Amino acid sequence: MAAELEFRGVFRPQAIRQLVPGSWYLGFRCQACHETFAILDDPAGNGEVEPTGNGVLEVTCPVCGADNRYHAGDMLVFQSATAMAGQDVTSTGR
Repeated sequence: MAAELEFRGVFRPQAIRQLVPGSWYLGFRCQACHETFAILDDPAGNGEVEPTGNGVLEVTCPVCGADNRYHAGDMLVFQSATAMAGQDVTSTGR
């Protein structure tokens, strides 16, 4: 059973710019460039959290710089697998 994380009111979080591969986050898909970005570490740490509430989040996309408003119900729970878009990924040659 997923734990609920309720948002009420208006929030102005900053996007997390450096994600840790394998870690779980809450965030959004940018309305302008469609890249996924994080605003919060998953408090459960396992992807078993459900964002709820009528909160509104005003966030600047760290990829394209677009300022957008999102509803808590639009929030994504996702696991980071690689570097964010626009970052170089160094190959280990394996």
